[in-house]
Amino acid sequence: MLANLATVHISWIAALVGPLHGCAYLLVIGAVLQATAERRPRWLSLVPGVGGLLAERKVASRG
Repeated sequence: MLANLATVHISWIAALVGPLHGCAYLLVIGAVLQATAERRPRWLSLVPGVGGLLAERKVASRG
């Protein structure tokens, strides 16, 4: 999505990938909220882009 914006900016690519990206972001947040009751992973899941990976790493290190 960022490469499209930085280069040719084809509108249908942005229209297709944008909502998919948003849904994936919300699904990661929801999955972390259901997976753990710990506060730190929940807050980490809100970080755009890498939040799910950070939250998963934090949960795995405690298990």
